Amino acid sequence: MQSENPAMMGTYKLISIVILTFFIAVKVAAQDTNYVKKYNNLVNLKTFIYNNGLDFWDKGSGLNYIPGIHTGIGIGAYCKYLPFDFSIRQEVSPLGNSEHYHKRRTTDMLLKGYTKYFAGDISIQKYNGFYTQEAESYKDVWTRYNQQDEEREYEPDLRVFQLEAVGQYIFNHERFSYKAGFTAYEEQKIPAGSFLAGASFHLLKIDSDSSLVRINNSSHLKASNFGINYGYAYNYTFGKRSCFFVSAIMSINVSNPLSKTVSYKDFTVSPSARLKSAYWLNFEHWSLGLTGIYNIIHQTFSKDCTIYLHSRKVELVLIRRLCYKTDKK
Repeated sequence: MQSENPAMMGTYKLISIVILTFFIAVKVAAQDTNYVKKYNNLVNLKTFIYNNGLDFWDKGSGLNYIPGIHTGIGIGAYCKYLPFDFSIRQEVSPLGNSEHYHKRRTTDMLLKGYTKYFAGDISIQKYNGFYTQEAESYKDVWTRYNQQDEEREYEPDLRVFQLEAVGQYIFNHERFSYKAGFTAYEEQKIPAGSFLAGASFHLLKIDSDSSLVRINNSSHLKASNFGINYGYAYNYTFGKRSCFFVSAIMSINVSNPLSKTVSYKDFTVSPSARLKSAYWLNFEHWSLGLTGIYNIIHQTFSKDCTIYLHSRKVELVLIRRLCYKTDKK
């Protein structure tokens, strides 16, 4: 009878120990119910009012490229067994009486998936038609949007597309809930925070049918970024029903400008920052909240062409929880 290999037996024992340690760690890492409360329902319905925007500043010319106001209403649904929630949006007429506002087509999507251990966002934005303004007037938001269109130069063929994917690991997942802070799908009972770390990917395209003299004499600019991010998130609870959430992360990205003016072998560093905040007023069956995302990316296409791209998403949300589970006696 052939004897068993001692080395193989040692490998089996090591694998068994690793598997056992993993399941013990998962069991121990269960969320502390003193800090996080899970609502005992299956479905959430929501309605919301939103305001989205994307603009950028060209460092070389000192000009801001500004789209119109994009505000609308929407409805959505969420099931606890699905990784994402779904929503339908309808943009309403923005401010201004120019015909330019009615000819713009925009795409502004956000896919968000949050678990106990992980927080991930995928943002897809495509904006057509931009006004140009001097940097000094950009600081006055109300003046910028109420200014007559004839006083600003309009770039109808200017198109900006960006795709961004950001994921972070939540270190203090036993006591901190990302869902409670940004979606109100759980409840944070005691204030808690967590460090975050992960990876980021960003793709940016700027195109025009004519040569964009103000942007490096090029009509097609493209760059892709990949890097690591780190930051911190915190849920501050006060009173019996209020929760304030804030998250700030920084990303250090390696950028590869894919344009004719830059060699494919040239790489630059493209830092970015992402700030998220929310305030929730929570009841057992209802939640009312205000959420916001602000993102800024520093992108260098060449030695003479650097832009700062800003994007934002703001929502006023009303959530109704449905389909509660009943305990069988």
